[in-house]
Amino acid sequence: MKTLLTSLTLVSLTSFGVLAASEENVHETKAAKPGGKLVVDVDFGSIDVAPGDNDKVVIDAHRKVEMSSKEKEQEYLAAAPITITTEGEKVILRANQKHESLGSQFWRMMGHSRTEGHYTIKVPANFNLDLDTSGGDVSANGVTGSVKADTSGGDLSFGQIHGDLHADTSGGNIVAQDCDGKTDLDTNGGRIEVTGGRGVLKAETSGGNVTVLNRVGDTKVASSGGKLRLGNISGKLDAETSGGSVSAILPSSVAGNVRLETSGGSITVVTPPNAALTIDAETSAGGIRSDLPISRLSADEDSLKGTLNGGGTKLVLRSSAGSIEIVSADKATAQQ
Repeated sequence: MKTLLTSLTLVSLTSFGVLAASEENVHETKAAKPGGKLVVDVDFGSIDVAPGDNDKVVIDAHRKVEMSSKEKEQEYLAAAPITITTEGEKVILRANQKHESLGSQFWRMMGHSRTEGHYTIKVPANFNLDLDTSGGDVSANGVTGSVKADTSGGDLSFGQIHGDLHADTSGGNIVAQDCDGKTDLDTNGGRIEVTGGRGVLKAETSGGNVTVLNRVGDTKVASSGGKLRLGNISGKLDAETSGGSVSAILPSSVAGNVRLETSGGSITVVTPPNAALTIDAETSAGGIRSDLPISRLSADEDSLKGTLNGGGTKLVLRSSAGSIEIVSADKATAQQ
């Protein structure tokens, strides 16, 4: 009886238009030389890139489309087949439906289709990357060369990239570990985490927290709605958030001016007691506290201007709705 009921359920669901499934799998190898470039432009699916042999690019591509009929699925895949070509030193992978029919657009918007895809690619260790997907995660690791990555709906992850990195996602998190080079990270809906590496860093999010630790190079971070956690950044530091607290641990040698600002939280700065700083701190609510021997040029409950160890590197702190605290690194270590 149980088997009969299961069979009837399947028949019933099929009659009401259960999604079918069509798959496409491609394995291809292209000759390549170090210093070349990989271009990936796909309409959906995750992209994973890692180093392999130095004389070729190896691509494993998988796509799955589920719609109300095999005909619709095959029509979709035929309109945007996986193509792999070479142009000079470029290896180009495309699977992008540039001119989707109005009927297909309506069908997708009504939720009557599902797609999944995965592109696993091995490249020479010295190679440039230009990766673009309209719906999936992107990761790249262990590559020397410039990297550009863009997704409309996924997370971005990078490790040990040696070259300029530009990454943009409309709805995900960004993680970068031990990446050297000019780094520009932007997300409209997630957190950003950067650890290690060196080079000028710009990180901006409209809806998440930002963490930057143990970075060498000038750093600028901004969030419209999250906390900022900053530690041991050797270089100029400019950090701003509209909706969270800011905590910063200054390096043993403060190499550049520091500006921290929040419109909706407190600021805590841990600084070496021997740092030579010129301090300018203001808050609209919460007061200012310091356990360091600051030579005060002017001070009241909501502002503090002064010098530490004779003055030097600028430390500018601004809060519109929270307290400001300047803590000695010795005291912070003792409390741990």
